[in-house]
Amino acid sequence: MANDSVAWASGTNGTVLITSHGNSWKDVSIKDAESLDFLDIHAFDDKNALVMNSGNGLSIYRTSDGGSNWTLVFHEADSNLFFDGMNFAEGGIGYAYGDPIDGRMALIESIDFGKHWNWINEKFRPVLDSAEASYAASGSGIKVMDDQLWIATSGGKKSHVYNRLREFSQLIPHETPLFSEAGAGIFSLAFWNMNEGVIVGGSYIDSTDASSNCAITNDGGKTWELITENNPKGYRSCVASKADGSLLLAVGRTGSDYSINKGKTWVANGDEGYYSCAIKNRSGWAVERNGKMAKLILQ
Repeated sequence: MANDSVAWASGTNGTVLITSHGNSWKDVSIKDAESLDFLDIHAFDDKNALVMNSGNGLSIYRTSDGGSNWTLVFHEADSNLFFDGMNFAEGGIGYAYGDPIDGRMALIESIDFGKHWNWINEKFRPVLDSAEASYAASGSGIKVMDDQLWIATSGGKKSHVYNRLREFSQLIPHETPLFSEAGAGIFSLAFWNMNEGVIVGGSYIDSTDASSNCAITNDGGKTWELITENNPKGYRSCVASKADGSLLLAVGRTGSDYSINKGKTWVANGDEGYYSCAIKNRSGWAVERNGKMAKLILQ
């Protein structure tokens, strides 16, 4: 979501959509990109947005005219590349990250709102444990705020949130209490200031398992507290936050939950399944497969 009125959505077969009010969506899909699945989209406003494909190489497209025209701003044909998500700070610094190549996290950076991209030097891309990678469930395993970057990884022996200050370059891993194995761990994270944040996930294989699916931090991700009571009611693939953290929304295949105390406790919001979500001040969206979308009116 760019704001409470403007929302963008992307999907398989090169699909990109935009709405300015939510009653109808305009198809602004990218010509000649029908073979690409756009896993993540980042909108700056009603004119400027980026979409990123996932799997079989990496392509990032950018529009500056509301989707009428798209420019390929980054491309790598390496079929081993699988990118998981991207995010930007308000000042235009952004990152896109992916599963490890030769044992190191794949990571690229932009400093101009995604108009140009460069690979992060290999020595500053962390070496991941065997089987450690990221989940591309909703493109929200990454957060950029001012000069801070957070990235979630799982699938190996432990689930981690990597953190760096841009000026210090090196990404530092911080262990989290979410259980990690193939198909389980952190699927999404959100931060609303430099100290407070939340991670959600669980087991993709057993979506009804509500254990080890949410944790919160008050020190910028260095330490995490597992939420074991009144936590989300199952596996959750995405979490979104209002700008001040006063409302959090988590969604997954078995339903959704919300929190009004920064993730300490959660309230079930029905068993309708959604894969990804976003919220602003007065509204939000939740989406699933086959074009299923739900608009949220926040009271």
